[in-house]
Amino acid sequence: MAAVNYTRGVKLVVKVGDGATPEVFTRLCTINAERGITFNAQSNDANIPDCDDPDKMAWIAREISTLSVDVTGGGMSHKTDVKKLWDWWSSGDSKNCQVIADDDTPANVMTFEGAFKLPQFDLTGNVGEKVSSTMSLSSDGEVTATFGANVGGA
Repeated sequence: MAAVNYTRGVKLVVKVGDGATPEVFTRLCTINAERGITFNAQSNDANIPDCDDPDKMAWIAREISTLSVDVTGGGMSHKTDVKKLWDWWSSGDSKNCQVIADDDTPANVMTFEGAFKLPQFDLTGNVGEKVSSTMSLSSDGEVTATFGANVGGA
């Protein structure tokens, strides 16, 4: 049996750049429970008729027209992250980010990097619980991917 080459959930890390040269990326501690990255594609659809039998149902042909990436995360709110998130959200600016499926073995690491907007973050709290937060990041331009040798890279 060949075991799955997996990454532990806590090792999916979201880092935000500071805009300096060279840029330094730091982890958002507020993303301590849930995290995810979604790769999206929008398509243009066209019906392809059958020229020999116009009564036949047409098949749909699709062309991918755009690509985007969304990142989500959340957990117990880390107070020092709130000011950073507020400043980023209220500026409307993009920040360079990295989403890393980290591993103790460098050849297993996967990194996705690009500029992202912060269109949403929230703070929620209930009686008897700690304040929690969730956020979503949306790509602003191209996102690149780097794969270690054990996961299809060079």
